[in-house]
Amino acid sequence: MSQQDRGRVSLAHLPLPLFTATMGLAGLAMLWYRSQALWGWPGAVGDGAAALAAASFVAMLLAYGVKGALHPRAAWGEIAHPVLINFVPAVSISLVLLGGLVAGTEPLSTILWGSGAVLQLIVVLAIVTSWTLRQLELEALNPVWFIPAVGNVVVPIPAAQAGYMEVAWFFFSVGIFFWLILMTLIYYRLIFAPNLPEFLLPTLFILLAPPAAAYLAWIALMDGGEPGIVGRMLYYKALFTFLLLLIRVPRLLRVPYYPSWWGYTFPLAAFSMASQHFAQAYLGPAASLAVMVLVLVTTLVIATVFVATVVKVGSGALLRPHG
Repeated sequence: MSQQDRGRVSLAHLPLPLFTATMGLAGLAMLWYRSQALWGWPGAVGDGAAALAAASFVAMLLAYGVKGALHPRAAWGEIAHPVLINFVPAVSISLVLLGGLVAGTEPLSTILWGSGAVLQLIVVLAIVTSWTLRQLELEALNPVWFIPAVGNVVVPIPAAQAGYMEVAWFFFSVGIFFWLILMTLIYYRLIFAPNLPEFLLPTLFILLAPPAAAYLAWIALMDGGEPGIVGRMLYYKALFTFLLLLIRVPRLLRVPYYPSWWGYTFPLAAFSMASQHFAQAYLGPAASLAVMVLVLVTTLVIATVFVATVVKVGSGALLRPHG
């Protein structure tokens, strides 16, 4: 590749992982709506995050559509990539989360999360089929593979709240099944295979998303009631994962910006929301104070990632060839 090509800005280089921006921003909006209901925090923060989530989704959908039309080989190259293919469910998960954000505004909410659920099923069937047809190297396995499983445990939240209980139970069952399988495989890869490359290190936070989102889904399936034994197990697994990730923070702070930074965002938002509910159900005021700090830290992280991404997009850095 020539130096001139290396510096050329083009939608051909628009990274597929940027679809996860909508997930992070939608998660932040939901987190602040819950904070408003619990503690009377400003609802305007949630409204702003929701607007940014919707805008980022539309912008990425249009931009990636143009990329597909003008640079089909580049777009298909990402979609068919053994690692990047796992970012495709970010599109369906975004639809589900946007549908959850406008819950109560029918039929818009059902159209959004319902179309997201259908797309999620199609994409997961395609991805799992591709897993079984390819002979992949162990190094290709990384936390990004959790994204399809995360989508399956996110769908039950708006589905159960809207009364589509069998749909909710179906996706919850599939999500838990794949989470347990992938959790074993990912930990095996992290222990016995070479370390993750630097640009993938932020995706370690995706390990936090399945148990945290599954906790929220379980609560929705239980109609908002007490978490019970299953809920406790899911939350404490999420808490252990969070503590395990805290040990990595000093190393992660030295990682320069990559689109994979968005891997911090939705998992932290999901864990913060799970912590809000769990603290309210079982713990005292001191725990609620700790959760408030967690919400503020999560907000700061997501805001930092968002601003860094805007700067990189504005400078054209994310629209140039990588590597």
